[in-house]
Amino acid sequence: MNKAQVKHLHFISGVLLFFGVVIFGLAFQGCQLVNFNNGNDIFSNSSNTTSTPTRNSAQTSPRLDPAGQTVRETPENGYHPIWGSFAPPSINPATPIPPPLTDLDIDDEVMIWMLLGTDTEPPFTGRTEAIHLVFINPRFSKASLVSIPGDLFVYIPGYTMQRLNIAYSLGGIETLRETLAYNFNVRPSRFVLAHPGDFQWLVDDLNKIEVTIFYPIPHHCGGIRAGLIEMDGALALCYASYRDGMDEIDRMRRQQQMLRVIYRKLTRDGNLIQIPILFTSYQGWVKTDFSLEELLGYIPLALRLGDTERIGYYMLGWDQISLWDLPDHSQAQVFLPDQASVRDLLQQAINDVMTPKPLTDQVRTLEAQLTAAYQVTASAIPTLTPTPTATPDIPVTPEITHTPVITFTPQPTPEATLPGYP
Repeated sequence: MNKAQVKHLHFISGVLLFFGVVIFGLAFQGCQLVNFNNGNDIFSNSSNTTSTPTRNSAQTSPRLDPAGQTVRETPENGYHPIWGSFAPPSINPATPIPPPLTDLDIDDEVMIWMLLGTDTEPPFTGRTEAIHLVFINPRFSKASLVSIPGDLFVYIPGYTMQRLNIAYSLGGIETLRETLAYNFNVRPSRFVLAHPGDFQWLVDDLNKIEVTIFYPIPHHCGGIRAGLIEMDGALALCYASYRDGMDEIDRMRRQQQMLRVIYRKLTRDGNLIQIPILFTSYQGWVKTDFSLEELLGYIPLALRLGDTERIGYYMLGWDQISLWDLPDHSQAQVFLPDQASVRDLLQQAINDVMTPKPLTDQVRTLEAQLTAAYQVTASAIPTLTPTPTATPDIPVTPEITHTPVITFTPQPTPEATLPGYP
C-alpha cells in the first residue's frame, strides 16, 4: 500500500459536548462492509513461540536465587525490564515489545482528552474503531486533534502486543489510558465514548449535516456522489465508518471531516444552548467522565475554538506507520508504528497549541449568536410563569362550581317518571 491510495479528510468535535459526542466519535463499524480478518483478534499461540522467539520471553518468568526463592527484580540488582514501571506482559507476544515512548514535552497547562467510537451498541463492549487524541491549551484557546488507527500494533500493559482497538474491551478506560501512556507518553484526563447509534442520533438531532464529498463512493453506503451532500444520521455513520480493506488512513480523514462539520454546526447559530438537553438525552448511552457543569463551563472556550483556524488536525499516516504481517498462520496485517516519527508528530501537535494566535471577528459573531439564542430562551420563560398568577384572577370558576348545585332538581324527576325501577 502506498501514499497514492490516501484520499479524503475528516472533522472534530474535540472539545465540546461529548464533544463529539460526538463525538461523539465516530467511526464505527455499524455500516462497515469489509469483514476484516473475520472479526478475530490475533494472539500468538504456543506453536509459534518456538519458531518466533522474542527478546522478552525469558523475562516473563521469575528469577530464582540459589535457595529457590523468587528474586525481586529491580534496577538495583541488574534487572532492567523493557516495560519499566508498567505492568509486564501476561502472554508471550508475537513480536518484541518496544520500550515506552518518552521525551515528549507537554506543558502542564495542556489538557489531553480522547474521543472514542466503538463498533457495537450497549451493553456490549466492542472495539474502539475511532481513536482521537485532543490537546487543548485553554489559555491560548487552541487545540490539536490527532487521529490514531485502531489496527496499530502496540503493547497493552499487563497483557501483550495487540491492536490498540481492543485495549478498552480488555480492561476498560484505565487499560486504554495505560496503553496510550506507554506507547504515546500521554495520559488523557477526560474521555467520551460513543456508540454507532449515538452518532447517528446526534446527526439527526442536528437536523442533518452537509458534507463536501471530493471522491465519490459509488459501491457503498447506497452510492455517494461527489459534491455537497446532505446526510442524515444513517448515511453519515456509513460514510464515517466504511473502510476499504486496510485503507485506514482514508477512513481517519473522513472521520476528521465529520468531526469538523458537526463541531462547526454545534458552535454556530447559538446551538450550544442545547447542551443541557443533549447531555440529558444521551446520558446513559454515551460514556464520559465529563459532568454537565463542567461542559457548561467550557462553553466560552468552545466558542473560541469555533474559529476554524484555531484547531489543527493530525493523524498517524504512512510517514509514521507501516504494514506488517503477523508471524503466525492467520495472514493478518496490522500497522507497526515508527516510534521516532510518532513522537515528532505528537510534539508538533503539542507545539501548535502552545503558539499564540489572535482571535478573529468570527468568535464575536459566534458569541453574539449564542447570546441571541439565550435571550430568546429567557424571554420565553416569563410567558409561562404568569399562568399560575392568572388563576387567582379567575374567581369566576368558583361561581361556576355553585351553579351546578341547581342541577339537583332534575334528580327527582327521573325517579318519578320511572316508578318501580330498582
